[in-house]
Amino acid sequence: MCILHIMINLLDPLFAAFARLTVARGILFPEFAERMKLHYINAAKHAAKDKITDSRLSVLTGLQRRDIARLREVKTKPPKPTHLSRLVALWQTEAAYTPAGKPLDLPKNGPEPSFESLARNVRRDVHARTMLDTLVETGTVAIDYKDQTVRLLQPSYQPLAGSEDQLTYLANNLGDHLNAATENVLGHQPPHFERAAHYTQLTPEQVAELKAEFDADQMALLERLGQKAAAMKKLSSGAAQDRFRAGGFFYHTTEGDS
Repeated sequence: MCILHIMINLLDPLFAAFARLTVARGILFPEFAERMKLHYINAAKHAAKDKITDSRLSVLTGLQRRDIARLREVKTKPPKPTHLSRLVALWQTEAAYTPAGKPLDLPKNGPEPSFESLARNVRRDVHARTMLDTLVETGTVAIDYKDQTVRLLQPSYQPLAGSEDQLTYLANNLGDHLNAATENVLGHQPPHFERAAHYTQLTPEQVAELKAEFDADQMALLERLGQKAAAMKKLSSGAAQDRFRAGGFFYHTTEGDS
């Protein structure tokens, strides 16, 4: 078997998962293939460096030159973080909303600190009530109707299954993870940190115990990183341009499942 076929076979787990997602979301293969042409061209432009010609890009991608000419200048727009994720983050890091290191229960309306003022700081073109309803629906916050206050229940916004916000989160999170893994395979120095523990022949109860420990430790670490990064960002005064994404994963399946 040639090296190309071996490489494609090694990538089958990635292709299989992505195909499940695109089929479930109604993305037809011709639409996917057209988008992939653009990404092939962008990758080839990066690989070609200063020798970017339609012929060179055609050789590197296997695409016809008419596709190269049509798509080479098209720009993709990266998904942006959702305003609700930013709202929850600010609630936990801004001094007015977390004066003693613990997020306040906020009045629904009124001057700072209130949920209304926090929402206005994030987006002025989206009504605070719309944001609040979504956060309640996802279990991120709860409303005490007796005293008209809002309590933060979760340290991060978890979008509803299948929503546009969830797809944006998937694209941002998985995209950065895959970029890190890809650069490691291509010899990036220094390598990105990417590790996982994986064991087989465990019972469901044992896996559940391990998952609970992983979830608790991982969340505690991410909360510490988030608070430290927020404090650092304030000191940078907006002049710094680097970003990071840190995360972990815990995947569980029965042997033989896809």
